[in-house]
Amino acid sequence: MVSAAGHAAPGEAGTGLSSARSKPTAGPNHEMRITPLADNQMQAADALGLTTTPQITPWEQITVRGGDTLSGVFKRAGLPASAWVALLHQPSAQVLKRLHPGDILHFRKTPTGQLSELRFKIDRLRTLSVNRDRRGLVAMIDHRPTQTREILASGTIDGSLAESLAQEGVPSRVTEQLSQIYRYRHDLDTLHQGDRFAVIYNAIYANNEEIGTGEIVSARITTNHQILESFRAKDAQGHMAYYDGTGAAFEPKFSRKPVAYTRISSPFNMHRLHPVTHQVRPHEGVDMAAPIGAPVHAAADGTVKYAGWMSGYGRLVELKNAAGYSTRYGHLHRFRSHLSPGQHVSQGDIIGYVGESGRATGPHLHFEIRHDGVPHNPLTMKLPGGHDLPEGRLARFKRHIRPLIARMSPAPTTLLAKTASTPDNSRTCLGHDGFQTLLTQEQSQADNGILCLADRASNA
Repeated sequence: MVSAAGHAAPGEAGTGLSSARSKPTAGPNHEMRITPLADNQMQAADALGLTTTPQITPWEQITVRGGDTLSGVFKRAGLPASAWVALLHQPSAQVLKRLHPGDILHFRKTPTGQLSELRFKIDRLRTLSVNRDRRGLVAMIDHRPTQTREILASGTIDGSLAESLAQEGVPSRVTEQLSQIYRYRHDLDTLHQGDRFAVIYNAIYANNEEIGTGEIVSARITTNHQILESFRAKDAQGHMAYYDGTGAAFEPKFSRKPVAYTRISSPFNMHRLHPVTHQVRPHEGVDMAAPIGAPVHAAADGTVKYAGWMSGYGRLVELKNAAGYSTRYGHLHRFRSHLSPGQHVSQGDIIGYVGESGRATGPHLHFEIRHDGVPHNPLTMKLPGGHDLPEGRLARFKRHIRPLIARMSPAPTTLLAKTASTPDNSRTCLGHDGFQTLLTQEQSQADNGILCLADRASNA
């Protein structure tokens, strides 16, 4: 047990409790000592309604060891078992059941050895506070107030996107979020040297200390002369999702009806008796009866993986869609002109025409949806539910993203300064949200919104 006599616990005032039961006297070395009041003085104080809080000892601390139990920790601290038993009946103190080696409890006692106060820092935002009053021990969770600030980081790919973001001091959680957002539109692992990125994300602060990372507000990836922007906004149901600049959902949309069929001639059935071979073979899709020549549309955005003849499928188109999904379109009469592997198609594009090629008993489309290579029933499986913003929300959405687009637009040799040192040719400035960063002298007259920018050369 490590004693911290005469010092307050972290974040606590180092003052003693004023009490009518005690009075200060000068001790050796001019230290302040507390002398108990006599019983008749205590009774007189109670009669006058004065505070009669018990005297307490200085703060001490004890560190949890491997194999410790709560009762063992309290015993080593010299605290009675009644203290931890009383605490475990209170919901706020249940965290004490989950102590780990290295955790530190700060406490102080009454003169009789009872627990007077206890503090345990649960995490960077929460602290368990235990105090004794006339009813006994009372536990509660104190929460540090926080603020959310928008942070802009931008630059050029040097190595991988993850490495480039890390060089700018961007938390790894932002990189993970970007991969999740863009997995529907682009594989960020394929970015190469010279591609550009810009991302605005929420950072959580407490007492001017960055303690956590929130959600991405917007992002911009420039690759192969293509700009891919994403913006976080509420959908019609009030749920947050990501959209491009036109209000189209980043999450893909799938159609369960790629052809105008008249009926389902054969359902999804993993134990179907094949009508041609008369053998029990899985039917890994649904057959949609339609006239020969009826156009077949891509069920979702994707890339052509295969377009040719494949055994019983006859003429088959297979599309690689987003997030591990793929779709197959079999028994086609013919393909769309110039359709070839590697070609991108959008949802609704015509990719072929209904036929009866391969092992088929009549004109129909054999339609499959696979996820991570596993076939599922296209008519019942759960599919990504991306929905574009409705027309009534577009005007407001476009007003919302206009300043975000301006902030993410590339400026010559600029990046976010997240350093504690200030170059000679720069000055410290404060953005609209109070975030302290750097601004070059040349930029000192410009209003850069929430964040200030620093010239890369100024840090060289």
